[in-house]
Amino acid sequence: MFNVLRRQLWAEKKIGFRWIILLSAFVSFGSISLGQAESTDFSKCLKCHEGIKHLDTDHAFACEQCHLLPGNRRQRLQTHDVVVRHPAALSNAPTFCAPCHENEINTFKNSLHYTLAGIINQTRYLWGAQEDAYPRYSASSHEILNALPPSPSSVQSPADLVDDLLRRKCLACHTEKAPIQRNGFFRGLGCAACHILYENDGIYRGNDRAMQGQQGYPKYHRFCTPIPVRQCQHCHNGHRVGADYTGLYEHDYHQSYRTPISNGTMPRRTYLMDHHQLRPDVHLERGLLCVDCHRQEDVMGKGDLLGHQQEAVNIRCKHCHVSVKSDKNKVSHPGIKNDLFCSRRQQSYLLPTYDQSVTAHAIPQMANVHCVGCHSAWAFADYGPSLLRDDREDLSQWAPWRLQGDAGVADRFDEQGRFLNLSTGPGPWFVGWRFRRWEFLTLGIDIEGRVVPFRPRYQYQVSYVTRHGRVVLDNIVPQRGDQSGPGWAFMPFYPHTIVKRGRPCEACHGQSLAAGRGLWEGNRPDLYLTLPSPPVYSPLKLLSEKQRLKIMKKTPAFRQWRFKSLLQDNHGARVPIDDD
Repeated sequence: MFNVLRRQLWAEKKIGFRWIILLSAFVSFGSISLGQAESTDFSKCLKCHEGIKHLDTDHAFACEQCHLLPGNRRQRLQTHDVVVRHPAALSNAPTFCAPCHENEINTFKNSLHYTLAGIINQTRYLWGAQEDAYPRYSASSHEILNALPPSPSSVQSPADLVDDLLRRKCLACHTEKAPIQRNGFFRGLGCAACHILYENDGIYRGNDRAMQGQQGYPKYHRFCTPIPVRQCQHCHNGHRVGADYTGLYEHDYHQSYRTPISNGTMPRRTYLMDHHQLRPDVHLERGLLCVDCHRQEDVMGKGDLLGHQQEAVNIRCKHCHVSVKSDKNKVSHPGIKNDLFCSRRQQSYLLPTYDQSVTAHAIPQMANVHCVGCHSAWAFADYGPSLLRDDREDLSQWAPWRLQGDAGVADRFDEQGRFLNLSTGPGPWFVGWRFRRWEFLTLGIDIEGRVVPFRPRYQYQVSYVTRHGRVVLDNIVPQRGDQSGPGWAFMPFYPHTIVKRGRPCEACHGQSLAAGRGLWEGNRPDLYLTLPSPPVYSPLKLLSEKQRLKIMKKTPAFRQWRFKSLLQDNHGARVPIDDD
């Protein structure tokens, strides 16, 4: 009996000890955990980010040099919140980049890639919000230009909506705006928008263990040289220069134009669109990158405040394709050495030079025709955009048009097209085109007096529906800010679809569209859209009536030159040219 009682007491004592030990262990573990949380030092980056690479040998800095503000560099960090993710954004660059790159930053701040002054001020002028198209506003803070003003609460005309359109739809590619988190749009901010390489899917592929497979990050943690075409197309997609260089042409927006199913599934979309694959530019086929032609001054400017694209691009075809030997005064491209072109990837090319014995080149009247006038295989032609801001809660009727390269529209629907009512703010901007073509365009005169293709930029018709379904604007054509006419304009366009063999003479001569007389005679709305509207700036001009007559009328001189060119084509030999 005594032994039984002793064993029972001993068992109870053991249980008590166990609880005491467990409780002590829990308290000790909690103290250790709390102590670890309090002492975690996030400034010791490489404990987690093992394997990350320096940007390059010129930027082999400690992590905090680029990713922490000076006041945070000498203290223990308890959170990642103080880590600067985008040190190259222009809002951060004065702190992180300016000690070495102050000149480059100041130069870039006046470039069109930073201010987007051309897009902003041309659109505001055409919508009646300012008196002319010269620079007044910038997409970001600027010493001279103003920030876009807030949109008025009461909408009476397109001028009241234009800043909202620009802010939410047109400026998505601005270097200081966070990129769209969709396939094809991933990029950095500021300097890193170009100089840090992102894959289309935005997935990290470097050696940093903590970042493996993460989306929304660069491909590698390093500066990229040279910059590939795909990097430029994170912004230069859609029907703008850049997409045409690789032969991309958007499908129409309605879902019935989607690419057909292949192997049971739809192909993966890039840039929130499906595309036709047309012929790319011959320079791309030869292996040249965008930056082989467009060097630093074209992209970052020269420091002067620029107002439109005509002022920004300095490269000319003749910088490469006129022989140095034949023109001693020629300003050549910096990549040319001894009549060889050395690309950014250190590949050398023998340059085709402008051959005066080619019949088309020998025609005196062709001296003022830009090379793209003949050597572009095709060009974007988008006529009659209808823009609608719809503030109603239920937008399900627009599901068939949800794919139009705009995340503001696409994010309102799931992959099956079901409407997601996720926002109570202003509705998205929808756009539909009267018609879109890739045939050649009308001709006009650019700022240097050269005959170049012109395209409609753009023929706006604006609509607005309030949250309660009241139609305030219904297909309104905006009026220019100086009241000189409708807010439609044709502007010079330089297609990046160059081919070696020029288009036939009949592609322009005898063609009413090229001469600026529209596609066909008639007064139907679609035909009216093909009649060119005056450009935005005074140095740019449409063809005069005399020039139009010359294009339309096939004179005896034209027939003589055309016959010579046909002989040359058929026999492969140069034909002696009789100037008489």
